[in-house]
Amino acid sequence: MGQIRHALEMRDVEALADLYAEDAILEEVSSLNPPAHPIVVQGREAILKQLRDEFLRDPVGGWHREVKSTDIIDEMETDEAVAFTEVRTYAAGDKVITQHLAHKRNGRIQHDRLVVARDSD
Repeated sequence: MGQIRHALEMRDVEALADLYAEDAILEEVSSLNPPAHPIVVQGREAILKQLRDEFLRDPVGGWHREVKSTDIIDEMETDEAVAFTEVRTYAAGDKVITQHLAHKRNGRIQHDRLVVARDSD
């Protein structure tokens, strides 16, 4: 959890993506992508691209934005899983809250399920 926290707080998407297995799956549910149609990203390189996009672009308007801070709350980690809530605040003041429930294999994230809520929703 320390590596995840550090990567998020430093806004280091490369370090964050490196915590995922080469064949990892990231599954995201939000008001824009309901459970019947989640965003599904497969593979570390595709996850890196998705993370870059999330940190730098507004998902609704598509405009450029800057992350001001990231806080981690309610974290828990075992050898096989990690769960935490991430609160990301952008320079414009908007917030995105993401709950992660991730399964690990050989110390890396294999499958990360995200539930995302935006204060603009």
